[in-house]
Amino acid sequence: MRPGRPEGLRYFFTLVLVCAMAGVPVAAHHSAAAVYDADHSLTLSGRVFEFLWRNPHCFLYIDVGAGPLKGHRYVVEMSSLGVLANQGWTRRTLKAGDTISIHVLPARARKDAGLCRDCRVVINGRVTKA
Repeated sequence: MRPGRPEGLRYFFTLVLVCAMAGVPVAAHHSAAAVYDADHSLTLSGRVFEFLWRNPHCFLYIDVGAGPLKGHRYVVEMSSLGVLANQGWTRRTLKAGDTISIHVLPARARKDAGLCRDCRVVINGRVTKA
């Protein structure tokens, strides 16, 4: 500590800096447009294989049961768990074996991956938003 400068002042400025940073929106860490094709979309139907409830994004694995991707396991990148939680989702919203229909934007580089952002999801006949 320097003479003439109270130690409490250093803590005050640190606190102000932390509070200011907490209020700043964080920019996305990648561009969805670079990875996913927003000009095309798919509706997938099948059964949930696994639902991963984690940050920075939740992931859904679907065993596709109909259409040209029938028999494939498809991975869907979803919103963060915070966004999904604000829409009423929990880690138990989807369970292995649940029937699902979901609208996704396909990945540009893979045929077995897509993105669900603000999409309609039908889980065991019940419509919800993700």
